[in-house]
Amino acid sequence: MDNVIDQDSFVIVEKPQKIYKGFYKYGKPYNGYFSKGNDEFPRVDYYENGEAKFQYSLDVYQMALGAETSEIEGLQEQQGEVMSEEDYEVYIRDLYKPKLNIKSVYKNGKIIDGYEYEEAPSGIFSKKIENKKYTALHIDIFAKHYYQRTLIIQKGDSIIIGSPTLAAAGEKLEIQLFRKNKSWKASYTINEKEIGVKYFMKGNVDVLPANSTMFIYDQSDGTYGYGTSGFQEYSTKLDLVDIQKIYFEKPEIFINKNMQSFFDEFIEIIINEMHKEDKQRPEDPEIFRGYILTGDNGKIIEGIRFFEKPGNTYYIEYKNSSEVKNAKVDLSGFQKVFKEFMNRKYEN
Repeated sequence: MDNVIDQDSFVIVEKPQKIYKGFYKYGKPYNGYFSKGNDEFPRVDYYENGEAKFQYSLDVYQMALGAETSEIEGLQEQQGEVMSEEDYEVYIRDLYKPKLNIKSVYKNGKIIDGYEYEEAPSGIFSKKIENKKYTALHIDIFAKHYYQRTLIIQKGDSIIIGSPTLAAAGEKLEIQLFRKNKSWKASYTINEKEIGVKYFMKGNVDVLPANSTMFIYDQSDGTYGYGTSGFQEYSTKLDLVDIQKIYFEKPEIFINKNMQSFFDEFIEIIINEMHKEDKQRPEDPEIFRGYILTGDNGKIIEGIRFFEKPGNTYYIEYKNSSEVKNAKVDLSGFQKVFKEFMNRKYEN
């Protein structure tokens, strides 16, 4: 086995060279530069004495737009110099080499500042790390005649989800996900105008959001609520990330916790979901506790809801902001009542 490799298929912007050497020891990278990844998205690890020190890569967004092919110092044509045909071929080859302009730092075999990358059949996930913590996830999706980047950033006590490719096309869709009291709220805006809100709640909620549609149900040994407000004039396919699907499949991650641990779990679940080939809808909740429509100040206008108090279980049906029926029932029996109510609603 050769102990030395020469590589010339990329350029590291920080250290432009014609050739990058890598030295092996006992068949393992020891000193120098070692390429990894594929031809479309190359990365390079730099080693010293058998330890990975740095990773060099390029921004996928820049790559998709062709910006990485720009000239850099040390490789451009000399002003006024007439090149031979052979030199010109080398110049053109160098001009269009991938320009690796992102430097990530390793410590004990793990990236502590920079980017971790994960490839998928039709995309690339780029996890940004600052001071050993995840702070952003870039999702780059490629298809024939199609490219889109979704950017998920942790910013203070919020998670911001947007798409620079959509914004460049003139439609700035942004989702802000944040915790409010014991619940989570996702606010959707297009070109700075709020078009709708989604609510994710833990527990049998007493304070309801205003002007909303809300489902309350039991799943995974817990009671949860999911609601929406607005969206009437817009397509339901506005999700850059399907937060609703994540919530219904793993509601436990929305239980009150600090933002960093939530963000870490959130991006890992997103990556796992997008790796799945089948796009099946999440399973229905196990046990329903209510369906309600609210008006101003969260007052119930219409719907049905199960209540559970010591020694007393019952449901209330609402219409035109008033209680129209109050009857005793246990939670199991309420499932039939709930189904009948929903059937009547959709028949009308």
